[in-house]
Amino acid sequence: MVMSFHAPISPDIVELASCLRRADLAEVVALGRAPAAALADGIRTAREAWTVRDAEGRIICMAGVSPYSLIGNTGVPWLLGTELVDRHKRAFMVETRRVVTRWLTMFDVLRNVVDARYVAALRWLDWLGFEFGPPFVLAHGVFRRVWKESP
Repeated sequence: MVMSFHAPISPDIVELASCLRRADLAEVVALGRAPAAALADGIRTAREAWTVRDAEGRIICMAGVSPYSLIGNTGVPWLLGTELVDRHKRAFMVETRRVVTRWLTMFDVLRNVVDARYVAALRWLDWLGFEFGPPFVLAHGVFRRVWKESP
């Protein structure tokens, strides 16, 4: 399976926002955000961001990492995807492990929150080696803090 990576552009945001996986959409809405706005903010603040497409040019996901603040060395990784993530699961797993390893050379810690109902994301993050905090209420949902420290 061939995946292509390129820097995100505005049409990518519109395209992905219109075809997010249900669980990704539910997570964004629970955070009180509109998908296109969340993606645009992620890209605007990212130190590195990618749009990932399959061999046919269909969008699989967009991902990036943004500095948590100007002080410290914590990155906030993010990823929103389409149903094609499941179709290309093996390549997705391999590539996301590679990207997380790269981001841990840029930041001492990667930290974000994930919807506590999003079982597939929690399993994926566990497989990537992230640690989890207890569930807590945030905005319109229940989330868990996730983090991974540089070795």
